[in-house]
Amino acid sequence: MEPVIRVAPAECKNCYKCIRNCSVKAIACLNDKTNIIDDECIYCGRCLLECPHHARSIISELDIVKKAIRRGEKLYVSLAPSYIAAFPGASILELSAALKQLGFTHVEETAIGADRVTREYENLMRQGKMPNIITTSCVSVNLLIEKYYPSLVPSLAPVQTPAVAHARMLKQIYANRAKVVFIGPCAAKKFERQENRELFAVLTFSELAAWLKEEGIKPDRQDQEGKALKNTIVRFYPAPGGIIRNLGREERRLYECVDVDGPDRCIQILDSIVHDKLTGFFLEMNICPGGCLGGPVLQQMGVSFLGARDRLIKNALKLNEAPATMTEGIPVDLAKTFHDRSRHQAPFSEEAIREVLASVGKLTPDQELNCGCCGYRTCREKAEAVLRGKADIQMCVPHMREMAESMANTVVEHTPTSILILDDKLVVKQINPSARELLHITDQTVGSPAADLWPDLDLPDLLREAPVIRRRLTSAGLGLILEISVVSVQYSRTVFLLINDVTNEERLRESRRKVTEETAQVARSVLNRQMQTVQEIAGLLGETTADAKSALSRLIRSIESETADNGSMTGKSG
Repeated sequence: MEPVIRVAPAECKNCYKCIRNCSVKAIACLNDKTNIIDDECIYCGRCLLECPHHARSIISELDIVKKAIRRGEKLYVSLAPSYIAAFPGASILELSAALKQLGFTHVEETAIGADRVTREYENLMRQGKMPNIITTSCVSVNLLIEKYYPSLVPSLAPVQTPAVAHARMLKQIYANRAKVVFIGPCAAKKFERQENRELFAVLTFSELAAWLKEEGIKPDRQDQEGKALKNTIVRFYPAPGGIIRNLGREERRLYECVDVDGPDRCIQILDSIVHDKLTGFFLEMNICPGGCLGGPVLQQMGVSFLGARDRLIKNALKLNEAPATMTEGIPVDLAKTFHDRSRHQAPFSEEAIREVLASVGKLTPDQELNCGCCGYRTCREKAEAVLRGKADIQMCVPHMREMAESMANTVVEHTPTSILILDDKLVVKQINPSARELLHITDQTVGSPAADLWPDLDLPDLLREAPVIRRRLTSAGLGLILEISVVSVQYSRTVFLLINDVTNEERLRESRRKVTEETAQVARSVLNRQMQTVQEIAGLLGETTADAKSALSRLIRSIESETADNGSMTGKSG
């Protein structure tokens, strides 16, 4: 069976709000992912409303309907009477015209089926065979009883819902080939469609509104061939007490008639019947607070209950708008069999539950906070969920906080870095042993201003610069050179001072600097002396070279002169 409500894992932030607000805890949270357990879900849609991240959505059957219309199939609409809440000001005739523009063949109100269902309830009351009669018009209530109160299944009126009743009536008139599309405010109808072949598809009011907007269709003109209700009082069905209001006076005297709405109140009433063995009640039960007028789809559309109720009453008291439909009042078989859908899960031993509780530090009952942060009402209920594979151990928020604080404190206490933790007023909240030793603190300092503890540190001036600052400062009082990292965490209004003593490091660095400077000075002196020597040698070499050059020049001239004289003498003798 296809899931009715889907969860988008990427959007789920593990806030556990859906679990907290699920009356039957049909949501599993494992490995940081939530999933709906279909075998346990009653499809009330409460998780859709409670999820602050919009991680859940009702499955859409819009494509199925559109494809059928494109194939030329004849689709008949059963329109829930709460349409007046979803489309204020639009009459059944105006919505009929708009739906026909979308491609539907014929439009009627589901209230026609509701009227037939009421007559069946009256028959059961007159027969007086059932100790209690629980109405079965709300699919979620039916699932709640079948899954969680199987002993009360015999108290469910063996009657189909108005939607299925109307679908059968439509098929009776327009032949079995007629495909019925129910349009309303309920998520559970998607489940009902999967179990009943009478319904071809189910659309929500929000799906219809989006489709009309997409096609640019406004329900502002009437269907001249449209049909309406003869008995408009049956339009009260979606409101709390609407079924009882449609019962005959004589029938209402046969049972104590009580209307109940909202999941928690429904559960309370069912518990009372089981535990107190009450009889003689006709219980009109709706899982949604405010009945169908408070359904998840209408709430998501921003429809207020009071405004919806006001419009519904006016619509129910309206005179006939058009000729009655052919389906109104025709007899059909509305028998319905309900059965036990409970999972019959065996209870866990006390030893197993205590073992799970011990794993999150709950060794004794007084340590069970029952805070509900995990989504479960009690720590024991959460432990059972863990044993059933529905919950992670880590979902215990107080335990995880204690672990985080313990680990953080251990790190702070044992790290060699000196740490001071201040509040936004720069008052000391925590100081670790390394800081006490470094700063020579012996008395109690938690709760004291940091300025009293360390007068020569101007924290306000540092914090004006940036969220994270690193400075090296000389503390005259301590005679130390300190490297200080100031970290301001805005969201928690906390300031962390991380202090390291770098005195020896700075002294070593200064010593190395001096040695480097002295070495450089010596090197410069040696270089200067060498350059002076070179220059002196160069000077001596220059003088010697000049003398040699002069002597050689004279020698050359003398040789040349002598050679010239010898040549001259030889010429004369020849």
